[in-house]
Formats: sequence, structure tokens, C-alpha cells
Amino acid sequence: MTARDPASLDLRHLDVTVEQQQRLHDIELHVLPGELIFIVGRQDSGKSSLLRAIAGLDPIAGGEIWIDEQEITRMKPAKRKIAMLSQSAPLWPHLDVGRNIAFALRGRGLRKAEVRSRTERELSTVGLAEFIKHLPAQLNASQQQHVALARTLCADSRVMLLDEPFSAQDPILHERLLQGLKRRLQHASITTLLTSEDPQEALRFADRIAVLHEGELLQIGSPQELYDKPAHRHVAEYFGNVNVIDGEIEIVGDQPLFHADNGIVIPVFEQAVKRARTGSAMFRPHDLRLVESGDEPFGDRIRLIGRVEHNEFRGNSIRYGVAVSGDTLWVDLPRKHDTLELEIGDSVVLGLDPAHVHILER
Repeated sequence: MTARDPASLDLRHLDVTVEQQQRLHDIELHVLPGELIFIVGRQDSGKSSLLRAIAGLDPIAGGEIWIDEQEITRMKPAKRKIAMLSQSAPLWPHLDVGRNIAFALRGRGLRKAEVRSRTERELSTVGLAEFIKHLPAQLNASQQQHVALARTLCADSRVMLLDEPFSAQDPILHERLLQGLKRRLQHASITTLLTSEDPQEALRFADRIAVLHEGELLQIGSPQELYDKPAHRHVAEYFGNVNVIDGEIEIVGDQPLFHADNGIVIPVFEQAVKRARTGSAMFRPHDLRLVESGDEPFGDRIRLIGRVEHNEFRGNSIRYGVAVSGDTLWVDLPRKHDTLELEIGDSVVLGLDPAHVHILER
């Protein structure tokens, strides 16, 4: 296997305890060669601890870490050949930007022209080619973060760990950098774990997403899987506004029915539902539509009668809060250019396709 071949990464029942406090519990994660995995979760969910454990910087209380066919659980950090960018990645203050990056290329037998070419290429990737002669003190926090990322990319490691690499960026630049970074990682086939607190960023750029919550891995899957078929209410709510109604599932013949606590009855079409149990029905605001008086009856859609109690302008759509049987349901509707489609206090009928309802177990 050559140095350019992407590596797989396996975490097997990983436990991490730091200063007698358990940070991670029973983490099972298989990362495919060349895959870009976003590790998401709120503050103190264990994201940074996970990267530090893989890099060998936090102690492993139990479990194993493997790269390809080699176990590295007890291996010293320097021998793991993993590149990691921490949130506080310091630069050498006495070296200019170019030499900070070239430092990562030393000891590889590269000619001076090759080192310079590679340095310029990585600086171009992060948009700082013209700052090659600047000292770190002459850069703002955002630019220093760029340089630290470029230096990490120069490590040429087959596994890369990036801990919130764009936390200091403004939104527009953040977007451009993520696009460039993903192209760079794909081109080099680098297996990458990237932590983020931004769920929308993960949905747009990740190959797969792993959701951490209080040190536990709740779910891993494609962006579409986590958005449409979350395994937990926490995952559902993390990836955007969601309607969740509690109730019970009853099997009537071959047809499971969801009986909401507020009286709504929804046919369930998920094959996984095989026995009566409590649960929650989940659907997104864009799964609801407005039923107008002239509409023809439409198949199996459920009709929900309610009253508008909130509206929120969102650019190309309006989000409405509609009181239905004691619950507030959120509805996203395309906006008309001249006026709001609905006003506070309006009575409305909403249509819901049961095929868009996902059942969350409790």
C-alpha cells in the first residue's frame, strides 16, 4: 500500500475518561477510506475528546482504535501518522507564514523548489497566497486559522482530524473555505474527521454525519438519513425545526396506526413498526401543505384543522405556527411576493402525507 492510498479508521467500543470524568462511552465508528465524516453535537458533547483520543492525546479507558489492519490504541502520538488541527493551533511567532508551513515539510528530502511550490499551493487552498511573507502577529485570528489549516494539510497524513477548523471565519468566507477544503481532501483521498456545531454545514458537506450527545454516539448516517430518518428526538431536533407529536402505536390488522395524545390518528407506513408501543410521530415543516377550499380530495393525506398563531419571514418562504388540537405545528409555505399568505388568527386546513411521517421510539 502506498502513502497515497486512503486509510480506514475503526473505533471499537471506545471509552475515554479524563481527570476521573467520562468523556466518551462505548463509541463504535467505522470510517471508510477517503471518507469525510462530520462529528456534530453541542458544546461538551465529546467532539474534541474524540479527536484527541484518536490522536493519542487523551487516555483510552477501554476499547480499541485501528487504522487499516493495525491497532494503534496504545501507540505514541508521533507514531500514529495522524495529522490533527486543534482549535488553538499555535503558529511559530518568529517564522513568517511561508516558513510556518514549510516547517511541516522538513525531513522529507524535498528540494527547496518543491517545498516552496507545495507551500504556495496550500496557501492558495486557504486563500492566503499573498501573505506568505507575513508574520503571525500581522494576521488576524481568521487568517492565523487559515495558516494552521494549510500547515496541517502539508502533513500528508492518510488520516486527518480537524477540530472546528473554521470557527473564527465569517459566514461567506467559511462557505468558500469549506468548498475548497472538500475538493482538496477528495483529490488527495484523505480520510477526515471534522468537528462542527453547525448542523447545516454538516448536511451540505459531509459524506456521513456522526451525532454525539453527552459522550454517546446517537446515530451515524448520510445527511439525508439523519434528516429524514433520525433515530432519536435529539437528532431530529438538531437538524432543523421539526414537528413531534407524542402518542401510542396500535397494530390494527396489518396496518399500524399512530394515536397521538391530542387525538390525531396517523397511518404508519414504516416496515420497522411491528408491535404496539409508545412513540412520537415526526415530520418536518415542509411536509405540511395548505388545503384550500377549492382543492380536490387528495388520496390518503390527513387533514388537520387549526388556527395561525405565529408567522416568520424566511426569505423565499414563510414559517407559520398553527395551533392544532392543543399542539403548535410548524408549516413552511412558499411566500407570495406581494403579501403574507396567512394572517394571525386565520383558520386553516393542513394536509399531511402519512408517508412523510417518521416514528421515533421513546
